[in-house]
Amino acid sequence: MALLKAWPKSSLNLLVFAVMLSGAPGITWIEPLDPVITPGGNLSVNCSTDCDQPQFIGLETQLVKTQVDNGTRWKVFLLRNITQDSLLYCFANCFENTQMTHSTTVTVIQSPEPVNLEPLPRWILMGQNFSLRCQVWGGKPRQNLTMALFRGPQELSRQAVSEQGPGKAAEVTFTATASREDHGVNFSCRAELDLRARGLGLYQKSSAPMELHTFALGTPRLIVPKHLEVGKKETVSCEIDKLFPVENAQIHLSLGGRSLSPTVVRGQDMLRATAIVIIAEGEKEGQRELTCNVTLADHDREVQENLTVYKSRRDPVPIVMGVLLALGLAAMAGAIATLCLWQNLRKGSYQPQTLPLQDRTPMETPETGPKGPSPVASA
Repeated sequence: MALLKAWPKSSLNLLVFAVMLSGAPGITWIEPLDPVITPGGNLSVNCSTDCDQPQFIGLETQLVKTQVDNGTRWKVFLLRNITQDSLLYCFANCFENTQMTHSTTVTVIQSPEPVNLEPLPRWILMGQNFSLRCQVWGGKPRQNLTMALFRGPQELSRQAVSEQGPGKAAEVTFTATASREDHGVNFSCRAELDLRARGLGLYQKSSAPMELHTFALGTPRLIVPKHLEVGKKETVSCEIDKLFPVENAQIHLSLGGRSLSPTVVRGQDMLRATAIVIIAEGEKEGQRELTCNVTLADHDREVQENLTVYKSRRDPVPIVMGVLLALGLAAMAGAIATLCLWQNLRKGSYQPQTLPLQDRTPMETPETGPKGPSPVASA
């Protein structure tokens, strides 16, 4: 009987006709085969046999039934208010009390709900593959159930749902690649139970949409001098490109562990921070670490560079003398100059300046007078 259940109706009719011609024992069949109805619906069932004079034709079921019509070899029963799946048996007694049966199952449809899309990561790196998992409960019969993945209103993919029992959740997994165009777009799953071929409708249920966030994060670079002079202003900057979305990125500059207050410029997929730094008088010389940190999408990129802080070795005496001369205190300036020269002589650090021969100028003396042309030259 299981083999007969799988045969199409046209083939079954041909088989009945062949059995009748051969004189073999008759058969019984039921229509419709594998019916599907909505909850609380009614169903007309026809039990038929090929016996010439069947003694009895009947229908066994747990459902409430009413015979509404009959003929010599068939009977029609009406089943009302069907709320759960039920097994139906048609039987016929014929050929010396030989009983033949045929069975089928009436399925009560169940809409696919609820439908869930598992939470997505907060951020997904552009170019990275990610999975979207959709779950559905219900949806019966499962062989007519499919799951579709949507990017906004666009359907990206569709898969059949496994024929696992509808009492258990079915899961379908889709794989996609994150792109720039996916940023800020809603993704959702939609389960579809298509029973239009059985004379019923298309039952759909969608998950709540989830917004996807994608990002790109390059490597920052520092543009700085190698040395910082105490008391002198210097400009330091940090740039990063291949950055998306720029408006969500944060950039920080610090020198020697102290945060700077940079001016930040945002461009097309680019971020730049520029700050003016000055090492205060009295701070120690040595190495200072300049750090640039860029944060986006719970990720960060950091770069460091060591700068050398130094003090200028300028002699303050000329500056002091210049100030005194400007104030008209020439005598005091001369005294300071003499004092400094005397101290240098005591330390042995004074080196008188000696001009090269070619830079010396001939000098006149009272004894010799001006040098004239040589006799050789005048001759």
